[in-house]
Amino acid sequence: MVPYLSEEEFELFRRLIRKHVGISFSSAKKFTLQRKLTSRLSGLGLESYRAYYHYLLHDKEGGWELRQLINAITVGQTEFFRHVKQFELLANVVLPQIVTQKKTAKKLRIWSAGCATGQEVYSIAMVVDDMLEDSNDWDIKILATDIDTDALKFAYKGLYPQDCVQQVPSEYLRRYFKKRVGKDAGFCVVGKTLRKNILFRRLNFMRSGFSFKSDIIFCRNVMIYFDTGVKKKLINNFFNVLERDGFLCLGHAESLIGIDDRFDLVSRSIYKVKK
Repeated sequence: MVPYLSEEEFELFRRLIRKHVGISFSSAKKFTLQRKLTSRLSGLGLESYRAYYHYLLHDKEGGWELRQLINAITVGQTEFFRHVKQFELLANVVLPQIVTQKKTAKKLRIWSAGCATGQEVYSIAMVVDDMLEDSNDWDIKILATDIDTDALKFAYKGLYPQDCVQQVPSEYLRRYFKKRVGKDAGFCVVGKTLRKNILFRRLNFMRSGFSFKSDIIFCRNVMIYFDTGVKKKLINNFFNVLERDGFLCLGHAESLIGIDDRFDLVSRSIYKVKK
């Protein structure tokens, strides 16, 4: 039986996780962390949290176990066109402004930072393809990143149960998805039209460089895991890679108030770099 996670052990893991991935566990989340740790202990056949802590510190597989722990503690739940109002603003406000600015260069760069299992980035890609009638004449790249390797593998496959695509507008569903048969009956797969412009990459905000110059960054429901110091560092990095007049889209529960004043609020949780 796995013992109760002591305050001292909780603090050890809390510091380790914050150091490596920036995620901050409050005292209220102690039992949540204990549950996640218990799962990893069971899988490794370890009997104490202290033993698991030392296992992480001396991982002989190049940090593989730390990645498994990260996968366990991050929440990859999302859905197509989540908070649909933001996608309406993307189509009717954000993209038209970017397209006007880029009508000569015809180069569009969008980053889905924290893409989870892919529904967000595919939703973005559908709006972009639908809105740009001459999309084949554009140089479009959409970067999809996440720290969770399991979620990224799922996103890359683009294969979803039919009940997961219910939020997709019927016209988009007809145009961009194909129903599978045989062993994958009951699933839909994202078509090549969308996939050809998307790059999937693992990225740790605390360890990786930010070099993808972007017109639009989606980073929704990611900052809720971070304390103020990490949030400020993250937003500063986003600012540095956003193009002039670029847009930053956050989750509905997230705000830049007290974090960064170099953005103007366009609409709820959508910001634009100040001129």
